[in-house]
This record gives sequence, structure tokens and C-alpha cells, in this order.
Amino acid sequence: MDTVRYRRNNHQHQYEITSDKSLFSTKVDGLEKRIHKYYLVIALFFGVVLSILMPFFNEPDGVYHFVNSSNIVHLTTDINVYGENSKWFGDQFVNQKPAYQNGDYFKKYFETEVQRMPMSKLPRSTVYPKVLSYNFIGHLIPAIGIWAGYHIYPSIGMMIVCGRLVNMLVMTIGMFLIIKFVKRGKLLFMVVALSPVQMNLFSSLSYDATSMLLVSIFIAAVINIVNRDKFTIFSLMRLCLLAAILYLGAKTNLCLVFLFIPLLVFAYPLKRIIKSIIVLTPPIARRIFMIITVGFLAVIAFYITHQRGGFLTLIYKLFINFTYNFGGSDYSIFTSTFTKPLSGSNSKIPIYFSAVWFLLVGVAAFSETKFVKKSIISWTALAIFILNIVALFVIYSNVGGFTGDRGALMGQIGGIQGRYITPLLPLLVLFAGNHRFVLGVTSRITVIRATIVIAVLSNAALLFDTLFTIFKF
Repeated sequence: MDTVRYRRNNHQHQYEITSDKSLFSTKVDGLEKRIHKYYLVIALFFGVVLSILMPFFNEPDGVYHFVNSSNIVHLTTDINVYGENSKWFGDQFVNQKPAYQNGDYFKKYFETEVQRMPMSKLPRSTVYPKVLSYNFIGHLIPAIGIWAGYHIYPSIGMMIVCGRLVNMLVMTIGMFLIIKFVKRGKLLFMVVALSPVQMNLFSSLSYDATSMLLVSIFIAAVINIVNRDKFTIFSLMRLCLLAAILYLGAKTNLCLVFLFIPLLVFAYPLKRIIKSIIVLTPPIARRIFMIITVGFLAVIAFYITHQRGGFLTLIYKLFINFTYNFGGSDYSIFTSTFTKPLSGSNSKIPIYFSAVWFLLVGVAAFSETKFVKKSIISWTALAIFILNIVALFVIYSNVGGFTGDRGALMGQIGGIQGRYITPLLPLLVLFAGNHRFVLGVTSRITVIRATIVIAVLSNAALLFDTLFTIFKF
């Protein structure tokens, strides 16, 4: 009797353990399925807060983006009325500080009506943007908001806030749909999109927000193809269409993702044909082909580097940028990747937040289920990501206007360019998700919770540090 009773109790105990495990598993699965909802709640809350409370021109080249957006809807205004008469800015909030500190901010920017002026007299962007260009496409959504704001009340404050809100809503909903429908990398997309740099861009008039959304759609399409491990003619047509839209509406450096189109064609439909050709081709012919290919790439590399002082000079500049910080944290390409959208007043967020976000991206990428079966796809994704960083250093290391002549000569990168690294970070899930990699993060639920906490704290810090600096300094 005692033995039977013990066995029954043991069976019940095992059932309770199994139930607990099942409950925990369901909890994790439920959290996974709600990632897109968590993103939407956090992004909408901080998106509205940043759109309304952040100082105007809180994005790089803020005046430029406002002028271009207003040009699209033929609402060119005289920004000199508000004391904004500079073509370029260092600290873009310097003209707004007196209004904040004197308490007449609302009266100056929201009650004072704008004065219309001819486009030819604007300080920047004196022409109507070309329709088939990222300058037009990227500013089209905030332009709609500016038009709506003008018709609510014709002040620069109302125009900018409405432009931000409309842009934020479209970008946030777009990212929400991407996170919902992408099969892998949901968490990494959420991490990148909730970083202060991207939240600030989404809550601004910058065309960089549109670039981020378009390249995210393309990367999500590639991830879904790789997850299915199947590439059809419809997949090719879809990617080509997305590539055309991305080419017209995003920054040039982001077009590096187009390399996935021939890669996927070779990795799937033409895989057997290519293997047959390689097998049938004589070894000498293969060597000649490799020599010609390497020579061709070397000529291209020589041509590009020659315009920048030569290959050795470029290597030196890359080394200097990765080992020496010329302008402090304000002008670091790495701090501006996640936490510092602009130098000056909204760059005072503590530097350790940047380190936390880099760590968060890594664990989010490696916590993903291993779904990539072809190593060439993983290594190509990593190569594209690195090539984009190198391209940014090549382009901006000679910009003396931002860094001073000595800084440019030494190789200092010019401006806040980290925001051009951020959009390609989701590619890392294609690298970390390779089934041959044994490195992984098992506690995915912890990563999700950490993302939510860090996103809330860092975006709150961005707003607080910006306003505190303006009011107190």
C-alpha cells in the first residue's frame, strides 16, 4: 500500500513539474509572440513624447529637413522670424535656449505665425526636390504633417510637431508590421528600432527615418526567404521591386543590401548549375578566372582609395578612427549609432548607455533560433555590414568642415554618421543565426525584458538630458 501510494504521489509530483514547465514554456512563447506589441506600446509612447517635447531641429541638418519638407507642400517660410538663419549648425538648439530659459518658448514658436517667402530666398534647399529622389520620397511623409499643422495653426511650432507626429506614426506602424511578419530576428529589429537614435529620427523630419524603414523591409524579406530555405521567381520579383523602391528612397550606402539578390539566386536556383560548371571546368581555367576576378576587384579598390590618398593612407585612417577619439563622445561614430543622435545639447546621455546597446544587439542576435543553413549567406551578411562601416569612413574621413583641417588630415571622421550604421544591424541575425555556430543565448526571455527596461531608461535619459542641458547651460 505504501509503495503504491508513493508511486502515485511521485506520479503526481512529476505531473506538477511537467505542468510548471509547460506553463513556463507557454509564458516564454507568449512573450515571443507579443514582441511586436511591446515595441508598438513603447515606440508610440516615447514617439509622442519626443515629437512634442524635444526641441526643434533635433536631428542632424534639422533646418534642411524642415525646409525641404515645407518646399514639397509649397509652404516655404521665413525662418529668420524665429531666429533660425544658419545654413549649418553645431549645437542646433543654441537659438532656442533663450526662449526656453525665459519662459516664452510657446509664445515664440507656437503663437507667432509664419511668414511665407519665395523659395529662392531660403537659406538652404532653394529648389523643389526632384520627385524620384530620396530627398523627395524621404521628406514626403513629414511634409504631409507639416501641411496639416499649417492648416491647424500657421506657426512653425505647430508645423514641426505635426510633421513629427505623422512621420513617427507611419514609421512606427511600419516597423510594427515588420516585427510582426518577419519570421526571424524579431527581437533584433525591436532592439534597433527602440534605440534613442532611431526613436529620435522617427520623431523628426529627417529622411533618414524613411531610409531605415525601407531597408528594414528589404532585410526582413531576405530573412523570410532564408528562413523558408526556398527562393522562387516570385521571391526574386519581390526583392527587385523592394530594391527599386530602396534605391529611390534611401541613402546610397544602404544599397549594399542589393548584393543579396545575386547571392540568393546563386545559392538557390543556380546552385546545381554552378556546381556542375565548377566540376566540369578545368583547374587551370578556374585559377585564371580567380586571378581575373581578384585583379578586377583590386583595380576598383585602387581607384577608390587613390581618390582618398591611397590604400595605405586609408588603412591608416581606419586604424586611427578605431583607436583614437578626436572629438570626444560627441563626434564618435560609435556613440552616435545608438544613443547620441546629435552633437551638442542632446549628446549628454551617459556614454555607458552606448556600451549597453552594443551588448544588447549582440545578445539579441545570438539568442535567435539557428535558421541559416548556408554559410555563404551568413558571411555575406557580415561582409555587407562591415563594408558599410568602411564605406562611411572612406566618405567622411576627409570632411574638413566638421573636423577641422588637422582632424581631416589625420583621418577623423566628420559629423554624426553612426546613424548610417544602425539600419543594417538586423543583418547580424543572418550571421549569428547560422546553424553551425555553437555560440548562443539561451535565456531569451531575459533579453526581451532587458530590451524593454533599457529602451525605457535610455529614451527617458535622452529627453531629460536634452532639456536639462538647454535649461541649465
